[in-house]
Amino acid sequence: MSSSNQFSEKIAIIIPTRNRPEILKKLLTSIRIQSVQPDLVLIVDGSDQSIEPEIQEYLNTTTRYVYCYPPSLTKQKNAGLKHLTPEISLVGYLDDDIELEPDAIMNLLSYWENHSRNLGGSSFNIINVPSKKTLVTLIRRFFTIDGKLPGKVLGSGFCTPLFPSEVDIDCEWLCGGATVWRRSLFDSYHFDEYFAGWAYHEDADFSYPVSKKYKLVLISSAKVTHNPPPFNPKNLKHLGMMAIINRYYFVSKNKDLSVPLFYWASLGEILVNVLQSAYYLNMGGIQTARGNLIGISHIVRGDLVQFDKNFRK
Repeated sequence: MSSSNQFSEKIAIIIPTRNRPEILKKLLTSIRIQSVQPDLVLIVDGSDQSIEPEIQEYLNTTTRYVYCYPPSLTKQKNAGLKHLTPEISLVGYLDDDIELEPDAIMNLLSYWENHSRNLGGSSFNIINVPSKKTLVTLIRRFFTIDGKLPGKVLGSGFCTPLFPSEVDIDCEWLCGGATVWRRSLFDSYHFDEYFAGWAYHEDADFSYPVSKKYKLVLISSAKVTHNPPPFNPKNLKHLGMMAIINRYYFVSKNKDLSVPLFYWASLGEILVNVLQSAYYLNMGGIQTARGNLIGISHIVRGDLVQFDKNFRK
């Protein structure tokens, strides 16, 4: 284990978290065993009660705790920026259910060291994302939910998948839970706190405008895994609502995207969700589709409602 001082870039990792100390500890352990250590780790906690006592063993002069309440993902991301130290030049964001492979930070910093010109942001490579079934992929492409090229933002507001990848990819968007940004970007860009709670699609909302001025890339050698708890079936309706409303908000902010394509893709999303219920013989997809329809009704009424729900168990 060494420090990142061998690199010219100095990196901070900001971890927004809420009510999941045991999951967070796995991420912190994976950071502790990195071959190259980050220069600063900021845990931005939005838990109902502070989890600081439960993670005390991980805290030191370079791993620090910040409490942010009331919480939301975008609010916690913005709050972390206020606690950066002057020497930091790169700002990483990791979801608390990410775990890093031992050389992830070293490989990421090596890429920045050799490709920094006009590089605005990069993504770690999430290597355990399951592939989609062929029929589902064809339906998703027909409805402009998906496309052949990875890392693209489609006119419908959907983003084509990034992970996993065996090669570096130039991108138009980056996954918000495993991302590193050039610090100077935050003089001009911020995370939109319209996105409440889990803040679905906030990553595309932030990264897509940045991609129009700076290079964004997925770094294939910077490997991580994503290990979230399963979705809570009681909240799938609200998840479906948030997916539709937040994507519409994103499309409406970016005039090069298409509201008619958004509605076409939303029809496809509803169909895919219903087909998933039929395939798996459960009500999960139907509940999500129901939420999609309710979300569209809110959009038609001009009521872009936001809410704070825990979508994971």
